[in-house]
Amino acid sequence: MTGKTINIAFTSDDWRGVALSNFSLSPFRLDGVTLASVEGFIQGIKFPPAHPARGRAFESWAWEAKQCGQGADKRWAYWGETRIEFGSPDHHRLVERALRARFAQNEGLRGVLRATRGFDLVHRTGEGPEPERTSLPAALFCRILSDIRDMPAAPDLAERIIEQTTDALIYADRTGRIVRWNQAAGRLFGFSGDEALGASLDLIIPEHLRTAHWAGYDAALASGRTKLEGRPTLTRGVKKDGGKCYVEMTFALVKDETGAAIGSVAMARDVTARVEAERARRAGAQ
Repeated sequence: MTGKTINIAFTSDDWRGVALSNFSLSPFRLDGVTLASVEGFIQGIKFPPAHPARGRAFESWAWEAKQCGQGADKRWAYWGETRIEFGSPDHHRLVERALRARFAQNEGLRGVLRATRGFDLVHRTGEGPEPERTSLPAALFCRILSDIRDMPAAPDLAERIIEQTTDALIYADRTGRIVRWNQAAGRLFGFSGDEALGASLDLIIPEHLRTAHWAGYDAALASGRTKLEGRPTLTRGVKKDGGKCYVEMTFALVKDETGAAIGSVAMARDVTARVEAERARRAGAQ
């Protein structure tokens, strides 16, 4: 605990807490359904699909949304074709999905949440002790928002994944120029990012394999599909020092929003030791 807290409730004396509360008007969509607030979602799913209170709740926020839930028997929550036990882990996971959808679809709200970094989040409504069975326990609510707040931003997370994966990742554009080269690719082939970026893929393809490689590369880009369709293949590679290696690679096309192929990404790992051991074993068996 930091000792500094922000109350994420509609009754909070901090504007950030009010904005982040479930009561606040903050439209989002979940599974194709438009919802005015998380509170409206929480109250609405207490009623089966045909119940009039369900639709009213989905369009409401703040105290009006909470009032929509009055009269529910609190035995079940209803979503899609599923009836879920009220207050169960499955019920809590459904509400968590709604919370995460709300933040994923609202950049401004994510900015407010990021502004609470350095604070511990608490949820105190002033309504007395928390019921034993509830749609979203206070501790769970605070944990979810803390997780969303502290998760690296999507571009940063993607970059970390690319750089920290143990397999070499190489992305080349339509012309076969290397555009992305992670640290594992550098370790495998010996070329630094400065040396590889902008270079042709010929940098790591043995000369005798280049004609076949480019024929397959061009055909895949033209047709929009790869011959291997994600299946790994064993091939040869060449390192910076001129040494040859065996690599197991998988290929995939990268496409733009229109579905046109704009390049190819490959994941590779060095299997030289395995291939040489298998060859030695076969030779010994002859």
